[in-house]
Amino acid sequence: MKTVQTHSKFFIIGNADEQNSIAHLIQHDDIVVRFNNPNPNCTLKADWIFIANGYTQIRHLVIEHQFLKPETQIFFRYSKKDIFYSRYQNIPMHKRIKYLWRFPKWIKKSQLDQYFINTIPSNIYRHCADSLGFRQPSTGLLAIDYICQQYPKNTVYIHNFTSEGWTGHNWDDEKQLIHTWVKTGRIITI
Repeated sequence: MKTVQTHSKFFIIGNADEQNSIAHLIQHDDIVVRFNNPNPNCTLKADWIFIANGYTQIRHLVIEHQFLKPETQIFFRYSKKDIFYSRYQNIPMHKRIKYLWRFPKWIKKSQLDQYFINTIPSNIYRHCADSLGFRQPSTGLLAIDYICQQYPKNTVYIHNFTSEGWTGHNWDDEKQLIHTWVKTGRIITI
């Protein structure tokens, strides 16, 4: 597992098609962050990967290990308790019970049990949701906010973000929030 150094930079890579390679900018101690099933258009391997592990996602998401390093850290969007107690989504009880059984099987089937597994803290989720008018934040926004809050002295770059995708996210407000973070120097786009 790669340790974050005081001089480590974070490179958070969205899943849009890559327009220009940033591989030459990344040093040995930097952290490359990818999402779900990374777009193969960008070949950078993940030190950290953030995965949307909701009830529906784990039924359809296939993880491609070619973009994961052997010491990659996994960051799940939800804990089993988040799903069971319907903390962020209204899920029928029978589906919540299925999830408790299905999620560990999916981890094993996806071979994610070979990595160090984390869950995004609930205060990060609530902060992002509150900032978006109580709408579900994207996994990308959660990752940016998590890294900025946990490592405020490290430089954070974002690359290949389009602020579009699943219709359940508030993309316009996410784009505006990211723009604000760029203007205030919290993150840098490349």
